[in-house]
Amino acid sequence: MNRRFGGTKRSSQFTFRRRLLLVRLLLRAPHTAPNLIDAVHAELGDEGYPQAAISALKHDLDALKSEYGCGIRFDRKQAWYVLDDLGELSLLDLPDASMEALAFLEASFPAGAAIPEHANIRAFLDQIAALLPAARRNALVRQQSPLALTLNNAAAGRINTQTLATMRRAIERRQELSFDYLGNFDLDTPRRHRVAPYHMFFRPEGHGYLDATLLEAVPAGSETRHAAIHYRLDRIITGSVQVLPQMLPPIRPPAPSYELCYRLLPVVARRCDIATYFPETLVAYNSDGSATITARITNLWQARQILLRYGSACEVLEPVELVELFRQTATGLSEVYGAKG
Repeated sequence: MNRRFGGTKRSSQFTFRRRLLLVRLLLRAPHTAPNLIDAVHAELGDEGYPQAAISALKHDLDALKSEYGCGIRFDRKQAWYVLDDLGELSLLDLPDASMEALAFLEASFPAGAAIPEHANIRAFLDQIAALLPAARRNALVRQQSPLALTLNNAAAGRINTQTLATMRRAIERRQELSFDYLGNFDLDTPRRHRVAPYHMFFRPEGHGYLDATLLEAVPAGSETRHAAIHYRLDRIITGSVQVLPQMLPPIRPPAPSYELCYRLLPVVARRCDIATYFPETLVAYNSDGSATITARITNLWQARQILLRYGSACEVLEPVELVELFRQTATGLSEVYGAKG
């Protein structure tokens, strides 16, 4: 009698484990019946299903629908099973602090966002919400986060999805890339860039960038070889991206670096709360209320863009290459805004 009870208990536990495995599989993606059976055997061994596996699988799925209210349907066109709703089989609950974090992400990445790389984030949030008990899901819908990331999706809508996919493949495989690129000063003729790609990222204004080390540009421009450059993804010419066979070195080549030194006038330095934008930043506050800042930079163009936000309250002292960029900028601004007779 005890052996029969023990065997029944083991059988019940095994069946429950098998059904939870089916739910886990269907949470990942729709599956055909043979796929589900093979996955169960791979996880649970030969005991996973008896010889009449199809019949036993259907019995398990019916039990999940009747006992827990799981929304499982068979898509006849695709010949696979789809999990639409977990019903009462809630596999996850979260403390209030985590629910607030989830609401923040929901507000920051709403459905229909245009940035291609954010689509995976949206799908992830939907799946997390699906794992919650119904009451917590409803609370999440009602909960409005007072915080959110401000992301401009308009610019990202111009990024070619095939370009993204090709560059991602090169980054994952650690292979060189080449593409035609139309930079700010290339007028209407793009140039061919060969680069070592490392990662892609999006800034709050919505523009996406490829962080890469420049290996060659044809025809050559003002860029320095091995410079770390952030390429605007929407300025890479569609259809021109090519993954090259050359592999990236184990360590990223060091970019040419410069010792930066600039002075901020008292109007922005007097509160002694200056933001640090560059690596190895050191701030020295002067007796007249101004501040002298030193740091190390690898991207002159980016440093100029950052320091321009201070307007005339910033004087760049070093390096000479950056001083020259500011002189060119000042000359251009003078031509645009200078007094006209």
